[in-house]
Amino acid sequence: MPYLVETVLFLAPFALYAVWLRFNPGRAVAAHVVVLALLGLGVSIGAAIWYGLSRGMDPYTAYVPPRVTSEGIAPGHAGEERSTGAWPTLRAPEPGPPRR
Repeated sequence: MPYLVETVLFLAPFALYAVWLRFNPGRAVAAHVVVLALLGLGVSIGAAIWYGLSRGMDPYTAYVPPRVTSEGIAPGHAGEERSTGAWPTLRAPEPGPPRR
């Protein structure tokens, strides 16, 4: 059922535009409508970028996933800081004896 709602919400603007074209043949979309649509698109993209940047976690903080405890489900959260890399640091192998 949720997929049906999402599909209808996605297709609704296209259906409304098709209805508008059907009842207004040969009439172009007004310039102010195009400007408002572009302005709305720009604001929504800007808001998505702002939200993504404001909700981010520090890249050097470990994520503790949700887990089941005796009290119930503990939500995921940011844990303590980890090393500066995403992967554990590897030590270089010890140099062997010199070759002759």
